[in-house]
Amino acid sequence: MENLKDLLEEQAYTAKVQRQLLKLIEQAQEISRDHLQSMQAIVADAWEELRVKPTALSEEDMKQLSVEVDRFAARREFVDQLAERSRRMIEKPFFARVDFVEAGGDAPERIVIGLYSLKDDAGGLMVHDWRAPVCSLYYDAMPGEAGYDSPSGRIQGRLVLKRQYRMEGGRLKYYVDTSVSIDDGMLLDILSGATSRYMRQIVATIQAEQNAAIRQQTARVVSVVGGAGSGKTSVAMHRAAFLMYRQRNVLDASKIMILSPSTAFSEYVSGVLPELGEQNIRARTLRDVVEAVLDKKVEKPYRRLECLLDERNALRRESVRYKSGEEFWRRLKRFCDDFISFGPVFRNVTAEGQVLIRRDELKRMYQNEFRLLTPAQKLTRMSVTLETRLSGMEESLYKQYERYFQAKYSGRELRMACNMAVAQRLQPVKAQIRAMLEVTGGDMLAWAMEEAPKPLRDAFAENRAANLTWWEDAVAEAYLTVRLGFAAPDKTVYHLLVDECQDYSETALAMLSAYYPNARVTLLGDPRQRTTPGMPPCVPERWGACFNMPDAPLFALSKCYRSSLPIAEFLNGILPDAQPLEPFGRGGDAPVVARYSEALLKETLSDFRARGHRSIAVITRTQAQADSLSARLEDVYRLDGGEDDLNYEAGDNVVACYHLTKGLEFDAVIVVWPDVKLTDGERRRIYTAASRALHALAVLSSGEVVEVLRRS
Repeated sequence: MENLKDLLEEQAYTAKVQRQLLKLIEQAQEISRDHLQSMQAIVADAWEELRVKPTALSEEDMKQLSVEVDRFAARREFVDQLAERSRRMIEKPFFARVDFVEAGGDAPERIVIGLYSLKDDAGGLMVHDWRAPVCSLYYDAMPGEAGYDSPSGRIQGRLVLKRQYRMEGGRLKYYVDTSVSIDDGMLLDILSGATSRYMRQIVATIQAEQNAAIRQQTARVVSVVGGAGSGKTSVAMHRAAFLMYRQRNVLDASKIMILSPSTAFSEYVSGVLPELGEQNIRARTLRDVVEAVLDKKVEKPYRRLECLLDERNALRRESVRYKSGEEFWRRLKRFCDDFISFGPVFRNVTAEGQVLIRRDELKRMYQNEFRLLTPAQKLTRMSVTLETRLSGMEESLYKQYERYFQAKYSGRELRMACNMAVAQRLQPVKAQIRAMLEVTGGDMLAWAMEEAPKPLRDAFAENRAANLTWWEDAVAEAYLTVRLGFAAPDKTVYHLLVDECQDYSETALAMLSAYYPNARVTLLGDPRQRTTPGMPPCVPERWGACFNMPDAPLFALSKCYRSSLPIAEFLNGILPDAQPLEPFGRGGDAPVVARYSEALLKETLSDFRARGHRSIAVITRTQAQADSLSARLEDVYRLDGGEDDLNYEAGDNVVACYHLTKGLEFDAVIVVWPDVKLTDGERRRIYTAASRALHALAVLSSGEVVEVLRRS
């Protein structure tokens, strides 16, 4: 711990930094006021001129005035952002310091690390942004020989001091000199606080294994795998902030997208980047993407889950099993390769037994004349070409019918008779052409599934007739549609973050690769939480191959920072055959496992509230169960996967199906589970639900579930 002299020096430096921040805030506010006054003056002068003489200002003058106002507005927004950054730093001006002596140097350089950089009046850095290259020393190195990668190359030297600060209310509470990235005592102090409905930034507590993933810049695809609470999503959000900092000239928030598992999750992570001083990035769900590609509504993934949890739906589980694995994706991939080369099945176009357009001619058009186009473009060009040819036939037929009907009709009646006769004669021809060239995603998936088991083909055909699209079919159809050019890709996204990746099939990942062709990708997931019945085991090592990067680096996060030690040990007991979590060691109460009753549920909820837990979740197996419970509990908010999930407040307690709480965390969790057989999949579902808890956990069930979990 600190000695008194050093503590006084650090407190003096803290005060010096805060004075500089206050000075910057005051300067920014003054500049902001000046810009506002300038805008007001421009508008007032223009209004006065127009009041005196309405024609005083031309359209060009008005455009020039608008440009001037916009210029002042942009400058004002910039200084307002600087002021806001400084205000954020007042409470916690910095969180760490390293002293580093470059090779060949004598005096150590003091590098104070904070959320953002701060310069003194002379231009010297008082605080370094945590994303700066030199700051990697804090996360990766220990005192002694060390180095870091800078834009000019590797810088070697010696780390002589690593210091961590704990700030509260703008005052330096204490500091610790350490030889690891984060002192355990300090990290426990930080993690012991209550959570909120928003994820927090973790720049002060980033571990070396997390830092390696955050700062990876060379690979196009990066996979981050870890158990519940290992910080995967935090790594993704901090990686986005890091990349925006390091690639300012090409990357901003508008070019980054996160695919999240639910609306509630999107809201949960929405505060991280603004807290780090960056604009928030766009968030979508995979379902949003699939519906945009197919331009139609498809089954909600959690609706599919409800169906699959019903043991009577064996055919549906077989559909998921067949269409969620690597082999089905490779079958679709081969179909695409063949379709690109050869197209659909071409046939002679005939009329009244006469061949009008030969099959070989259609194949030649597709394979030779239009070979540089996408399959969709080829078919469109072929349609245009054949339409032009039919126009010539229409003219010839019209003249024939005109001679035939002119003795019977004249004028308007003659034109109508000829047009009807031509249309009737060519309608079968046009129908043949449309059947070959107007290809839909459903058509292509039906062709690709010709080798599938007959019950699955029959079910797919019945669904198409009923205008129903199962989720696994929608994903496959979207892959074919994008890969073959029938839907335009999104080229505006330059970095894609995919959370809860264990819930994605290989086909879904390959579809994202095709839909976001310009994007670098960060994939995050926990194989333990692949809980959809029927899906084969999750193999993260194969994720990169779906993006044509089979050697993509994979970062494994081993520790659990979310849950207390008793809860983490309980989670390991739920999945005894899986790679165990490494609990960080925060103390707490042992989880409660008891037989369910509504009275006990209400009593447990009241107890958790009385103990001061702000965020509490009652997590169920199915959405129907959540709907039923929420109607019988007071002061709870039911999550259902819709847009209304954005509306619950920080103090609200929630009730939800486990699938809709993936990625979220709560101070306390009550898992309410029916009496079911504890298969491997069922254990994973309970693990997923229970692992949302930070400080307190209760599992209420009956029968085998209670007996087995009590022994875990």
